[in-house]
Amino acid sequence: MKKLITLLTLLSLTAVQAGEIKLKSISQYELWGSASASAAFAINPEMGRAWVEITTTSNDPEGGGPSDVQRIKLNGLSFDQITGAIQLDFEGKITTCAEQKVVGRSIFRQKLIKMTSNCQFEGRWRNVSYDDGFEMRKTKVYEIFLIVE
Repeated sequence: MKKLITLLTLLSLTAVQAGEIKLKSISQYELWGSASASAAFAINPEMGRAWVEITTTSNDPEGGGPSDVQRIKLNGLSFDQITGAIQLDFEGKITTCAEQKVVGRSIFRQKLIKMTSNCQFEGRWRNVSYDDGFEMRKTKVYEIFLIVE
């Protein structure tokens, strides 16, 4: 019984340590039809900087629709040039969110950013109410979060 209580206490402590950072809210009118939104890390290795890129893509049935890429700067997010790690200083704890890896051989060699299990991007739909100046209206927004373990 003591082991079970200790295990449950440890699990509750790890659940408390996880946090989330809201990156962007996108109106349902921007994501109409089969449009999609995704998030990824991007870096500038020479300057040791990292940021999040949110890509909104419109999947037009008559062809590839336009894509919009927005860069979002997060306080505490940086790129370590020595280890190739994207690190986030969140609530006083440094977490490695992604790593730059070299894959392939010869002319097919390229650098990719691989996410770690410490950080995840998550999207959620939410109903919101707003006042347009004449009456109260309801709409949906798609919110993108960075979940930090």
